[in-house]
Amino acid sequence: MKKTVAIQFVCTCLVFLCAGLNAETLPKSGLISIQSIFKAGAPTKFNDDYSHNGVAGVTFNEKGSGPLHLGKVACSVSSFSRKEINKVIGFCTFEDKNGDEIFVQYAGDSNTKGEFTGTSDIMGGTGKFEGIRGSGTGACANTDNKGEFPCTEKFDYQLPE
Repeated sequence: MKKTVAIQFVCTCLVFLCAGLNAETLPKSGLISIQSIFKAGAPTKFNDDYSHNGVAGVTFNEKGSGPLHLGKVACSVSSFSRKEINKVIGFCTFEDKNGDEIFVQYAGDSNTKGEFTGTSDIMGGTGKFEGIRGSGTGACANTDNKGEFPCTEKFDYQLPE
């Protein structure tokens, strides 16, 4: 019986030790480059010019590992289009596989093909992203495939000392 308890104790210690060794350490500043694929729902149209939508997706860090790799993202999307004006604004929450989050506000332009380009401001985060600040750029294509669209986002960030 003592041997079984000792083996369980050693195995438990090894699991926690290995989890600690695999914990993602994030430099105090850097660049996060991700690819995302989103799925949009049906937009709510307030009039011919203004609509609102929610989108959700999954993210992939361009390095194949690191911040936000295999994470989730959910965004609000508000768009205004009238003649030559095609503006899009919104907020996103990016969540990594450990549940830590980054909060982003974005704004940009769309074209008649439904493609988007814009900039973003990192407003904060949770967990290892607590106190994160920064800015970035983003671009999304319109695949015209059942509300799905791919995006590329790059964030320059700083964490508090």
